[in-house]
Amino acid sequence: MEQAKMRRFLITLIGWLAMIASVASAGTFPLTDGSKIVGSPDAIVDKGVIFLLDGGDYSPRIEWSRFTPEALKELMAEARTDAERSLLEPLVENLPQEVAKRKEIIIKPIQTPDRPLRGGGIFALGGSPVGWFIILVLYGANLFAAYEVSIYRRQPLAIVCGLAAIPFFGVLSPIIYGAMPTQQPPPESPNETILAQDGPAAALAAAAASEGATTAPPEAGSSPAAPTPGAPSSASAPAWPEPVVFQRGEFSFNRRFFETKFAGFFRLVPSEAEKDLVLKITASRGQFVGRRIIRITPNELYLQVFKNEATADEMIPFSEISEVQIRHKDSL
Repeated sequence: MEQAKMRRFLITLIGWLAMIASVASAGTFPLTDGSKIVGSPDAIVDKGVIFLLDGGDYSPRIEWSRFTPEALKELMAEARTDAERSLLEPLVENLPQEVAKRKEIIIKPIQTPDRPLRGGGIFALGGSPVGWFIILVLYGANLFAAYEVSIYRRQPLAIVCGLAAIPFFGVLSPIIYGAMPTQQPPPESPNETILAQDGPAAALAAAAASEGATTAPPEAGSSPAAPTPGAPSSASAPAWPEPVVFQRGEFSFNRRFFETKFAGFFRLVPSEAEKDLVLKITASRGQFVGRRIIRITPNELYLQVFKNEATADEMIPFSEISEVQIRHKDSL
């Protein structure tokens, strides 16, 4: 008897607890017609949803088309199984998304920079680093123009460039000297003219001819002059032509100089004009005498010299050469 009463009490308690749980889990689901369903979803199937209402009754099946987006999201949260979620996911994903609010753009007033207080004109260039750079470029260009004008017009380099270095007024220096006529170089000696035109052999031949003219025999009927005591006899000492001398300061010793002035000394077999001539080069390491330039580079030359009845190739840098002579081989 007592066990039967206890069983009825437990069944009643469980029923009340179930009702309280259902009421506690009940939600509000708005519909498209404006009505609302208060309860919990009991069965979510393909054609709709059946709700357990607050009073313990079941609602008729509500079709999917009657649920609002808020109700569908609430049903998605109440789904208990994977099958129920798979039915609701396509409906929730196709819901229109809320349009994001545009961020308000705050337009700040533009602060214009202050205008410089300096005066305008060319003197305003000194007010900025870019202006100073332009001034220095123009100053260097003016000096370079003065340098080129002094070379082209053969004017004194120190005077033309010195006047161009004066600020503001130096721009007149290349203009004035550029308008002047070109200065003519000083006349060359006969030997240098012949050397520039025909080579070293012609220059030595001209020197020999001029010396022979000075030692011409006396005219007939005149008595020969008495020899000076202690002086060598002119008949015993042959008269060699004077050597052609090139000294540093008057000439620039470089590859072009040797290729143009001594072209005949590059040949393996010397011509008739250079066969009796030799080069005598005075350098800081001594004097070198040779007949042929073996090889030449932008910085040095290789001269075939004589050492103990044999030949050797001697390397001579251009920077060490102080003098170059073209001499007769027997006049050394």
